[in-house]
Amino acid sequence: MIPLIFFLSATPVLTSALDFSAPSDFSKEQKSSLVTRGEGFIRSPLNVLPNPAPPKLIRGRQNEVPIENQFTGTRYGIDIEVGTPGQKLTLILDTGSPDTWVNPTCDTANVPDDCRTFPVYDWRKSTSLNATRVTDILVYGKGNATIQYVRESVKLGGATVRNQVIGVALESHDIPLGILGLSPPIRGVNEYPYILDTMKDQKLINSRAFSMDLRTVDSPEGALIFGGVDTGKYVGSLAKLPMLSRNQTPRGADRYYVTMTGVGLTYPDGLVERSQELQVPVFLDSGGTLSRLPRPIYQAFASSFADTQYDPSTGFYFLDCDVADLDGSIDFYFGDKVINVPFNDFIWHVQGYCVLGVLPDDDGEPVLGDTFLRAAYVVFDQDNRNLHLAQAANCGSNIVAISTGTDAVPSVTGRCTAPPPRPTSGNNNLDVTAERGPTATFTGIGPTGIDIGPGPVATRVSGTGPLGINPTGQSGAGSVKIGWWDALVAVLIVGLVM
Repeated sequence: MIPLIFFLSATPVLTSALDFSAPSDFSKEQKSSLVTRGEGFIRSPLNVLPNPAPPKLIRGRQNEVPIENQFTGTRYGIDIEVGTPGQKLTLILDTGSPDTWVNPTCDTANVPDDCRTFPVYDWRKSTSLNATRVTDILVYGKGNATIQYVRESVKLGGATVRNQVIGVALESHDIPLGILGLSPPIRGVNEYPYILDTMKDQKLINSRAFSMDLRTVDSPEGALIFGGVDTGKYVGSLAKLPMLSRNQTPRGADRYYVTMTGVGLTYPDGLVERSQELQVPVFLDSGGTLSRLPRPIYQAFASSFADTQYDPSTGFYFLDCDVADLDGSIDFYFGDKVINVPFNDFIWHVQGYCVLGVLPDDDGEPVLGDTFLRAAYVVFDQDNRNLHLAQAANCGSNIVAISTGTDAVPSVTGRCTAPPPRPTSGNNNLDVTAERGPTATFTGIGPTGIDIGPGPVATRVSGTGPLGINPTGQSGAGSVKIGWWDALVAVLIVGLVM
């Protein structure tokens, strides 16, 4: 792991820095397979992720853009094609980082054998490659990657995004798959056109907006729709939540942050416990396997289940797997909107163990990861800086395009009907202010050789370092406009971490 402290002083050296040449004249159109496009939105079918590890079970789920879910909950993947002719790759879907890059180093991945089961991008076989001289070091919550930027053809669903800037890894650590990043620019200013920017500029979608429905671990269907909303995938209305500005976020990062106003539990006997009113900034991160919440909330959830065992080496709370079959939920409140996450979706099933799907947030950035997102239908609207939330469901498909302007996301009610409510009784007795210690300690040998997702990108260092791909010999191609001070800072920082 590269120490984060060396990166925090780096200035944003790529802001308006790259002189990208005009798109190349593509002579071949990439072949599509079983894809459908609508006016203003993009979708394609799912291919099931192959099972690289016998102890893990994989259950596929089908989406409008290819998302694959491992039942173990470790990651969600998206299938794309890169280059001309198209080379099929699987990337981690990540709403916690903005960069898209390919070709992780399997020898230094956290699960090397798993990494080697996925295809890699061979730039030598692409006629649409246009390499630059710009390199970056991207540091995530877990792992890092040194990349070289290229411009390439990228196919998502039935649409080809031309001349898209992506990274090709020169080396990486602790990350077994490349990443498709869909977050806003972390420092508030685009360092280059990210994939949502290019899709809008090339009029493939109307707004920088997409909807995501990961669905439950047992469901064969899910959805990632660029530029659209599927009213057949949620219940009731979409609650519009404003994204927090950078000066409102815990560490000044521009992410998909909203305010969580409470948490709670619904028990199998109908008892509903809710916390007092809260004002907790949380960001929604599909690249995080588990959620990470303030320690008192994490401890309150753990103490609500009988016979949990705390593993001090990982922070995991192990619990009886039979709990996952009970009719209860972990509840998250956002003003008047509540998202109920069934126990089965919030519990992480891994190598025969069951782990409560939350860890303590000790880094000052609370995260609602996949253990939350499986139960939520979310529309991410970058242009208007809003997130729209509803309870996920599945009652067919009816896709409505997202338009432009302040009301770009349509105010359409979901077609799904909530199940009949169970008799419940409630109180506000869930105390999430006091810390409480574990009642039992786990002494066994826990899961090994697992991948829990890279987590959010922390920072980057940009510069011109050793290149793995020779820049394309075009006028202006790969040229970089970097001030001498920015370049000096980048070189010094890179030297410190090598």
